[in-house]
Amino acid sequence: MWIETHKGDSDCRQLADRHYSRQHPGHPMFCRPGYNFVLRAEGPKGLAVWVWFRPKWESGIKGTERKDKLRAIECTLFRNESGLLSSELIVEATSLLLDWEHARDTEWADGAITGINSSATQKRRSKHSEPGKCYLEAGWEPFDHRKSDRADVWLRFVFPK
Repeated sequence: MWIETHKGDSDCRQLADRHYSRQHPGHPMFCRPGYNFVLRAEGPKGLAVWVWFRPKWESGIKGTERKDKLRAIECTLFRNESGLLSSELIVEATSLLLDWEHARDTEWADGAITGINSSATQKRRSKHSEPGKCYLEAGWEPFDHRKSDRADVWLRFVFPK
């Protein structure tokens, strides 16, 4: 389903512009500074975009560590307007992470993580679904992490060793 693209992909940027976390809609770059693995999928109704992000923590340069000090790779963007099942897209994106060169070139003991703003996602999910339900169905688990304006639900996927 997913194909690798780049952080300047204009179709993916348009999806990113509609994501609640987007800080500067319209800006041509929609990813954080650091390493980004951008995926896009086409479905019967449109596109989906996924972005894995990893800071350049091995550089030793001030500001390249995560503020929370986690050694994790983060899904910073997932928007699905494709008509494909979100949990299936998550399973595949999670497995593709292991093929990404910047996931293989360093240790990331805290796994793969994502943060969800439950109030921002409330309108797009069923009243009966908890925030992150599609991630939970894909094998991700909640973990205790700091709550912020950006995210109040945190999920993690730890790969078996």
